Amino acid sequence: MSTPAEIGKAGQFSYDLIDVDGVLHMALIAERLRTMKQRPIRQDDILLCTYPKSGTHWTWEILNMIVAGKAEYTKHWQNSAWLEYRTEEELETLASPRVLHTHLLPRQLPESVWTLGCKIVFVLRNPKDCAVSCFCQDSSQVWKDDAKDTVCFTGSWDDYLSCNQDGYSMDAFTMFDKTTKYDAHVISLVQRFISSMYCFVSVTYGSIFNYIRNWWKTAEQYSICQVQYKDMKQNCVNEVRRMAEYLDRPLPEKTYVEIAEACSFSNLKHANEKIKDQTYHFQWQQGTSGYFRKGNTGDWKNYFTVAQSEKFDKIYEAKLNKPFPY
Repeated sequence: MSTPAEIGKAGQFSYDLIDVDGVLHMALIAERLRTMKQRPIRQDDILLCTYPKSGTHWTWEILNMIVAGKAEYTKHWQNSAWLEYRTEEELETLASPRVLHTHLLPRQLPESVWTLGCKIVFVLRNPKDCAVSCFCQDSSQVWKDDAKDTVCFTGSWDDYLSCNQDGYSMDAFTMFDKTTKYDAHVISLVQRFISSMYCFVSVTYGSIFNYIRNWWKTAEQYSICQVQYKDMKQNCVNEVRRMAEYLDRPLPEKTYVEIAEACSFSNLKHANEKIKDQTYHFQWQQGTSGYFRKGNTGDWKNYFTVAQSEKFDKIYEAKLNKPFPY
């Protein structure tokens, strides 16, 4: 039987994949992950923990503004403080208190995160919106430095379309609303990507269901600030206030409003693309939107049929023992 890494590679992820501690990751960070538990952490470090495409850039900027006490953008992109992608030496240059972000599971984090009692903010987004957003990013982001500008995901999961893992068959998925006209090739790519991402483990950082389950269990044992992406969209000022209070850094009400406005989708997109230092900005296929695509909720409705949505809800309930809440 093929390993998750082999399946992912057969599915035409352009970068090399490797299993580390039971979770699939890009091979280029394998050595860092193997020593991650021993990585030095400061007691005043703040960790932002998210599954990919759950509002990481947005929340990271908010947390930095809370720490600074004012609505002022950081110099660099959030990738400058990405725990598993930056070296120890690079992270050591960051001034305290550091706002580090990660997509790792709780058991993969440095042990001192827990012994020192670091502050942790966990952001959760509707998994269906994550699916669409992850596909759009992986289909336009370029990791390999080649003349073709090869994107991360080129779209074929043919090697294991007939696989049936965790009791769910990919053949059961009909992904798109057929009343909307889509390019047939795009439909095929998204169908295979979403099915693989959420029923299988052959994507980086593994199953989102496993990710959510692990963080929920950890939140029962430790003081973790849990934030919903949809709540930030509905009332960002309130969520900024709640995070500030959790960090024991209360600010004037006026500052909460200013931070929320500075971190609106349009303002933050402009700041990251036109104002910030671009040292840690990854390469994208020409003509694509980059990290900041839409920044909304409910875009999954443009992709999933009613049947797919209902099937997804059943998987969620089976995996997490509660009804789909979105």
